[in-house]
Amino acid sequence: MNIIVIFDFLSHDFMHHPFNEGYIRLVRESFPEDEVIFFARPGHIERLRPHLADVDKLTFRACDPFSVPFGLSRHNPFGGYLGARHCISQIAEVIAGQTPPLVSVLGVDANLLGTLRRVWPSLSNAPLHMILHNHLGEAFRWRTRNPIYRRFDFRSMLGTPLGPRQRLIALELGIKEALLDQAPAMAGCVETLEHPILTSDWVAERQYVEGDKLKIGFLGHASTSKGFDTFMEIARKAGPEAEFHAIGIGSPEALAMDLSVLARPPAKTSVPRDEYVEAMRQIDAVCLPLSSGYDYVASGSVIDAIAGLKPLFCLRNRSVDGIFSKYGPIGYLAEKADELVDFVLHRAAEENRLRREEWVGNLKKARDARTPAALAPAYGGSVRRLKA
Repeated sequence: MNIIVIFDFLSHDFMHHPFNEGYIRLVRESFPEDEVIFFARPGHIERLRPHLADVDKLTFRACDPFSVPFGLSRHNPFGGYLGARHCISQIAEVIAGQTPPLVSVLGVDANLLGTLRRVWPSLSNAPLHMILHNHLGEAFRWRTRNPIYRRFDFRSMLGTPLGPRQRLIALELGIKEALLDQAPAMAGCVETLEHPILTSDWVAERQYVEGDKLKIGFLGHASTSKGFDTFMEIARKAGPEAEFHAIGIGSPEALAMDLSVLARPPAKTSVPRDEYVEAMRQIDAVCLPLSSGYDYVASGSVIDAIAGLKPLFCLRNRSVDGIFSKYGPIGYLAEKADELVDFVLHRAAEENRLRREEWVGNLKKARDARTPAALAPAYGGSVRRLKA
């Protein structure tokens, strides 16, 4: 029996549980004959394990998370290299003497990407998948002025192609294309895996009755970087025919706002997943004034909107454009924040009445296509081609 190994060195105890569960289920569906071993920090495993109790041939093991020694910044190339080498030594110990069908690293920063790329050819002939979470978006939002640090940052790492059995995995449509526009050297080194959606997160569509208040939600971390200030501007200006909910944890700047106009304000602490899903069931649509930084990041809130069959009122970016292009309109896309504000205030209720059936139908197509079982044939095939 072959052993597939999956490492998550970067997620803290409460981070990326829906994706990690979905990815593990996807790998089990893609390679049903093989054993899967998932490595993460103990607190992460403790919280994730109960959600995967029904999955066979799956083992959990603790590993040391990525950390930079001597109190150095993770942007320090020497400290970052040492942290990455310690992570890679753990991979090497696990796969010594064997060639797994797949080794996956769920999340890579510049240190892990650069070091894995260099050492992998001498370490293993196994296919290596490096999952892109938010570090790619961070790389294109901000860059240090320190010339030494810049030489070893994420953008610099993207200037050299990966080896023949190494791939970066983008978790949303459109991200690969946005990345290649900025880093053409990575052509042939990036693949797209549409973010898996768990059937346990599926929400039955709320039966919207004409004349009801239109209940509009902001999902996930409420922060100004995610557009929560624009969402609050809409909520303050809206009339009594609409109701606004913030479903998720609030950032300090969000919690300092006057939130009295919200039917549900953002929480002060992390919201349990079952409570989050139940709160999402009670709304009709999702409003996300996302920035262009989401050209490079799969938004968990957009994934949740698809899982919940909630039409999306959103600012345009490459990843959402990709979803609309493949599955058809799943709501309304605005070019600018003021256009989105105007739409929600003056046209959303009427457009929802006229187009809701179309939007929800397209959301169902997207949701059905992203279950682990639906994604498995294409994903397994891409891994096997990489090994050949």
